[in-house]
Amino acid sequence: MVNVIVEHRWKERDQEQVMKVVGGIVQMSKDGKLPAGFSLKSINVIGEERMAVCNWDAPSVKDMKGLLDQVNPPTKHEVHEATRVV
Repeated sequence: MVNVIVEHRWKERDQEQVMKVVGGIVQMSKDGKLPAGFSLKSINVIGEERMAVCNWDAPSVKDMKGLLDQVNPPTKHEVHEATRVV
């Protein structure tokens, strides 16, 4: 299990679709319906920047990238393994 940070950025025209995806992921997390091995820790949206920073526990960075490929959010995103300090 690794701690993964995913930084998303999107175009203004995609705002509504991005918020639908975010809402769906949050609901799946609340309902315990995320894929096995994945746990959403936080989503921080910076609206005026059209940016979100998501913190996940995932089996691996490769698995996180694979999940993003499946979900195919309307964003450009970067995936980073992080060390949890606090």
